[in-house]
Amino acid sequence: MKKTYISSIPGYSIVLAQEDQLPEILSFLHKFFDKEETMFKSLYANTMVTDEEVKLIAKDHEKLQRGIFEHSPCLVVVHESTKKIVGVNLMILSKNPRLSDESDGVSAIFSKNAPCSKLVQEYFEYLSILSEQVDLYDKFPRAKAALEFYAIAVDKNHRRMGLSVDLTRAGASLAKTYPDVGFVFGVYTSLYSKRSAEKVGMKSISDTDLLTYKNIKVLRQPG
Repeated sequence: MKKTYISSIPGYSIVLAQEDQLPEILSFLHKFFDKEETMFKSLYANTMVTDEEVKLIAKDHEKLQRGIFEHSPCLVVVHESTKKIVGVNLMILSKNPRLSDESDGVSAIFSKNAPCSKLVQEYFEYLSILSEQVDLYDKFPRAKAALEFYAIAVDKNHRRMGLSVDLTRAGASLAKTYPDVGFVFGVYTSLYSKRSAEKVGMKSISDTDLLTYKNIKVLRQPG
């Protein structure tokens, strides 16, 4: 029997995703996350993207998300009357590299699924730099593992009801079932997603103005 998490909205249920739901999840994220995530959307809008690059971007996102799904939990919101997935919280479970010699989590997933698109490469370079600057395991040195909310997305026809808050709360509840997980976190690039996190008690550790932030490593590349 599937584990069901509490939804505050009647007619919706939150469950741990099953392997046979992966195609629907990938299609959903392509439509409601890949094209809408604020930071990537901004990079995309300010780059001359060819038709070939568009195909590479889609392949890169799908390849990475498949890799994440294979190694970490994923929660989905199901609209009970239509049985369709209308919300997703795709997470990354990773161990503290300072306490474990195993290559897992973010580093392993990204090394095995290196992007081919220059735009996706730049996007994850930004995320990597932000992660290095914050250094969460320095702030929580006793944590043996962490659970990252990598992608939280809701169908545009089911928004403004609180489903993203429910997905965040369910993710935090799920994290408690992993004895080594010392904290949960996410990179929130919109005011709406940030507010959803704050509603369940998550705290902001670092703020970056994405309108002025520059990727120094990218700027220094020889040309």
